[in-house]
Amino acid sequence: MQSRDIAIRASFTALVFIATAIIPPIPIAATGGYFNFGETAIYITAFLFGGITAGFAGGVGSALADLYLGFGSFAPITFVVKGVEGLLVGIIGKRRDIRTRALALIVGGIVLTSGYFIAETYLFGLPAALEELPFNFAQFMIGAVISISVISTLEKKGIRMFGVE
Repeated sequence: MQSRDIAIRASFTALVFIATAIIPPIPIAATGGYFNFGETAIYITAFLFGGITAGFAGGVGSALADLYLGFGSFAPITFVVKGVEGLLVGIIGKRRDIRTRALALIVGGIVLTSGYFIAETYLFGLPAALEELPFNFAQFMIGAVISISVISTLEKKGIRMFGVE
C-alpha cells in the first residue's frame, strides 16, 4: 500500500468521524443511539475511492465516533454495519451511471437499517428497534441525497473516482 493510499484512508476516516460525532448528533430515546450525518461521508468516500477505502473509513470512523460519544457498547456493531455498508456501496457504485449508484445506495441502506434493526432487537427488544427504524432510514435517505448531490457537483467540475483500492 502506498503512503498516498494510507493518507486518503486516514483523511476519510477522519471525515466520517467528524460527520458522525462532531456535527451535533441527535439522541434517540428508544435505544440510547443517535442520529448523525456519517452516511453522507461514507457514501461520498465510496463513490470517490471505492469499497475498501469506504469500508475502512465507515467502520473505523463510525466506531471511533461511538467510543468518543460514550456509546462503546455499539462500537463493534457499528464497525461491522458501517464497514460492510461502505464496502458494498463502493464496490457496487464503481460505475458512474445513476442507476448503478442508486442500487449501491439502496444496498447500503438495507445494510444500515437491517444491521441496526437486528442488533437493537437483540439488545433492546422489538419495540425499541421498531421505534429507531425510521431514524436509521432517514439517516440513510439524507446521506444518499446529499452524497449524490456532492458527487454530481464534483463530476461536473471534472473530479472523478480516484484509484485507491
